Amino acid sequence: MSIFIIFIIVVIMKNIFFFHFILLIPSFSSIFIKPVFSDNTILNCSGDIPKNNPCLIKATTYKVNILKIDLCQTNPFPSFRSSPDYIGAKCLNLFDKKKSRSFDLKNNQKLNLPRNVPIAGKYKYISMIFENKFSASGKYYDGNFSWKTSRKGPKNIIKEKNNFGKAYEFTTKLQNWRGKENTNNKYCSNNGGTKSRCELKYNGFKLTGIGLGSDFIEEYGKGAKYMFYMSELVPEIILDKNSSGSIELNYQKNLEVYGDGGSVKSISIAPFIIKAIYLN
Repeated sequence: MSIFIIFIIVVIMKNIFFFHFILLIPSFSSIFIKPVFSDNTILNCSGDIPKNNPCLIKATTYKVNILKIDLCQTNPFPSFRSSPDYIGAKCLNLFDKKKSRSFDLKNNQKLNLPRNVPIAGKYKYISMIFENKFSASGKYYDGNFSWKTSRKGPKNIIKEKNNFGKAYEFTTKLQNWRGKENTNNKYCSNNGGTKSRCELKYNGFKLTGIGLGSDFIEEYGKGAKYMFYMSELVPEIILDKNSSGSIELNYQKNLEVYGDGGSVKSISIAPFIIKAIYLN
């Protein structure tokens, strides 16, 4: 049984951190003149420079620090709460950095189910907590020029005539889903998002990204040390006390390329897509 999860960290206004997104955040403020709260579909790049729309490429490097992974029967972080409620949401912990070794972001990573699953039922959500620090690199060749990321960030693109040489890694953080001007985020379906929370639909998946402080209470700005991410599972995972096995995670680590048809203007961290397979 396969469950497809998208991690996005998406912020679409300027002066926010440059992620689309998993999870979590575009680096350009002029893509959308009006906020449109609907499903967002981003296609793979075709070999041409995109014109006023982003497209997807595979990242060369992609680094995040995962602190916690849980399966939950109900939403552990509804809008009326300021921190996640794993007990009330009947969550099953799969990984906790405080108790386990570091979690490597690599394909075919397996997380074992605990013996004698404590809470039987339908698990409808997967949630993760990340350190609010995301690094990536990548390049795109349009047939004439190679466009590469630089250490200065998604907007500072290196243009070269050949397709040789490496792209440089940049690092970014979430500050505010609504930006310094407090404007609606096109990706956020919860009325343009709040400063700390974005609920969104991306390529047909329902996702949530929330900034957390060092105390794991909802926060934004410089106080956002962590990022809570949640995805609704379709189909859901059904477990009982006799369930055993593991959850295998496979990742699609993408970048979004944005251009004006003549040149590439930014290469940003894009939706973080996970394929999760329940092995029993």
